[in-house]
Amino acid sequence: MNKLLFTASCLAVCAAGAAQAQEVFGLDEITFSANKAGAQTPLDRTGATVQVITQDQLEKADETTLAEFLARQPGISVSANGGVGANTTLRIRGLDGKYIKVLVNGIDVTDPSSTQAQFNWGGMTTANLGRVEILKGSSSSLYGSRAVGGVVNISTIKRPEEPGSKTTLALEGGSYETYRAAAGYAYSGERGGVSFGIDRVTTNGFSAKSGAGSTEPDGYEGTQITFSADVMATDRLKLGLSAYALDSEGDYDEFAGDGAPPYDEYNTTESRGVRAYAELMTGAVDHTLSFSYFKTDRLSSSNGFDTIFDGERKRIDYTGNYVASDVLTLTFGADWEEESFNSGADSGSTETAGLFGELLFAATSDLDLSASVRLDDHSTFGSHVTGRLAAAYRLGDATVLRAVAATGFRAPSLYELNSTLYGNPALQPEESTSFELGVEHDFGPGRNLKATAFHTRIDNLIQFVTLTSFPLPFTGQYRQVPGESTSQGIELSGEWTVNDWLGLFGNYTYTDAEDSTGARLLRVPGHDVTIGLGAAFAADWAGDVTLRHVADRPAEFGTPMGDYTVVNAGVSYAFTDNAEGYLRIENLLDETYETTASYQASGRAVYVGLRASF
Repeated sequence: MNKLLFTASCLAVCAAGAAQAQEVFGLDEITFSANKAGAQTPLDRTGATVQVITQDQLEKADETTLAEFLARQPGISVSANGGVGANTTLRIRGLDGKYIKVLVNGIDVTDPSSTQAQFNWGGMTTANLGRVEILKGSSSSLYGSRAVGGVVNISTIKRPEEPGSKTTLALEGGSYETYRAAAGYAYSGERGGVSFGIDRVTTNGFSAKSGAGSTEPDGYEGTQITFSADVMATDRLKLGLSAYALDSEGDYDEFAGDGAPPYDEYNTTESRGVRAYAELMTGAVDHTLSFSYFKTDRLSSSNGFDTIFDGERKRIDYTGNYVASDVLTLTFGADWEEESFNSGADSGSTETAGLFGELLFAATSDLDLSASVRLDDHSTFGSHVTGRLAAAYRLGDATVLRAVAATGFRAPSLYELNSTLYGNPALQPEESTSFELGVEHDFGPGRNLKATAFHTRIDNLIQFVTLTSFPLPFTGQYRQVPGESTSQGIELSGEWTVNDWLGLFGNYTYTDAEDSTGARLLRVPGHDVTIGLGAAFAADWAGDVTLRHVADRPAEFGTPMGDYTVVNAGVSYAFTDNAEGYLRIENLLDETYETTASYQASGRAVYVGLRASF
């Protein structure tokens, strides 16, 4: 670990060259996710590593899905079982979806009925998203179980800063008979506001399974709706409501390939989430009380056999925020959560009650410290205490040093415990310890560099163990891997504005992730590089190109995973200040590659579209 931190420090001081606009921010950028208080915190005053993706960046993304766009970011990797709508997993610093909490407008949208209570990113496009914050590193003391790798906090449709309304429309069509349409409305008034977004994508797709034996295209159609509203009921009381819904149906290929005729394999999903909250400002202490509910109903059909997966989550949160002085803020609170699942033959439920506290202390004008602690009482596994210490130190106006030490835990999912075929009721929670050390330097407007070294250790990792031959006859079980599993590495990122019309960006992540036996964690690349440029090369014209190279992945079930390079590009023309047309190309060089063994990614795909606002 010491060698790793020393290497990162040297690279931060010595490295120069291309950097990435999306990953490194001016020192006046703010975050809402780094601390439990939820208040705006300047990024240069938090020790945590937070990446902020803006609405403008998302609108102009060259990728169809949000997951593919996030894969540009340092420390983020993605694997999918096919194209749009296919089962897709996001990883943060080598830790997969079961270690990542995903929030949409404050609603936890991770699926309680999935094998490891995680979010399927396959159907979420970049449409109608206002902001995405990625909080990296263990955050269990702030967000509870599963927030070991990090938290992805998504908000939808930014409202006008001044009173008024804004409507946005977008249409797109292209390869694989893919069509996307999105509409959004946002209104800001004197005492509140509202936003609403709806987007729909349909595609005939391509055969997800690679190889000559799989030729049937795997289509997908999905409709996503988001809503948020709030009003100042009095000068001190704010009431709010947010909602999220997804209806989708998509074909898929099993490991053995296309299903036996006349049957098709397909999944249907209905997800519904709602959150109601009240904020009361008393002067001494600000109070927030919220209730959220999330339900997902999935059906998986394989060769004429249907299996249901229903999950439900109820949650109550209370948070109090006390600003003692200009240098001291105390946040405290409690929460309760109940999760349940039912798959027909199997079912289960758990309850978790939590108490937490966080202290923010501006020790000097240049040093900010934070400490948080949390007690979770799990109905099955009893009490667990987690904590986090973080520091941010500013060396002058242009350089920030960051350090974090944290502990976390992940309780086994309901499926891991209760599945008749693969579950194991003897499983115990995983416990983790993580450290990170980083530095960020601003060389001037649009020119900066960032480096972070990270190390996470997980005790008693839970993994699926194959007990007999794969794929048939096939048996397996979730089991504990005794000892310490680790994921460690270095992230480098930054940007460099060449002149008033050209900018370069790029990042590099090295990740060494393995379990206690020395076996590498699947689908985690050792090396991940992104390089690109953006240009406004003529009046009303703009464009960008991004190259991503992934190398050194472990074999999956005996299948070698080759290196690959993917280039995405886009160009746009502004017809007016409020309307533009665009062309974007995914996989410009038509690279043949897999992010999951035996499941191919899209070949070259071309899309044209129109965006307008009024």
